[in-house]
Amino acid sequence: RVPVLCNGSISNMDEVRQCLLETGADGIMSSEGILEYPPLFTETNVESTNYERTGPGRLQMAEDYLELCEQYPPDDGGQGSGMKCIRAHLHRFLHADLQRHTEVRDCVVKAFSMEEAWDVVKMVREVYEKIGHEISKEQLSWYVRHRREWEEGWEGGENPEFVEEKKDAIEEEEECCACDLFGEVCADDGDY
Repeated sequence: RVPVLCNGSISNMDEVRQCLLETGADGIMSSEGILEYPPLFTETNVESTNYERTGPGRLQMAEDYLELCEQYPPDDGGQGSGMKCIRAHLHRFLHADLQRHTEVRDCVVKAFSMEEAWDVVKMVREVYEKIGHEISKEQLSWYVRHRREWEEGWEGGENPEFVEEKKDAIEEEEECCACDLFGEVCADDGDY
């Protein structure tokens, strides 16, 4: 017997159970959803928790990740690419915050050292304290950025949030050097 695994569109344990029930598969794989929220396969943001986050919050994910990066620097082995890799993970963990607080997003983009990455986490903590952030209200953001509004019945052309995100991505691309097409080579962050 060959084991069959399902992959794609998995964002919580309810979806895991439903997929296994409907397909009879032996297991589930996840890529994008788990990049944003590594404890995805726990009982959090599911029907039994009234769709509230019961696991660690975004900020805790970023802090835990940076601690692991200090313990196992991505430059020292494997296929890591240093700060570029760290920035990409911070962006995914903190996507919802970066959409609302663009000054924090700018700091993620400009973080070329661990100290600057920790500064991003400190900024997010300060924002959370200022606004009274509730972890229980957190939902996936980066993983569902292109499908959320359509599933809720969005009608009438392109979604304004998606248009704004595309605009930001285009502006970011325009700021890049052509030499960076296959990886950042112009920035002095020690990646290449």
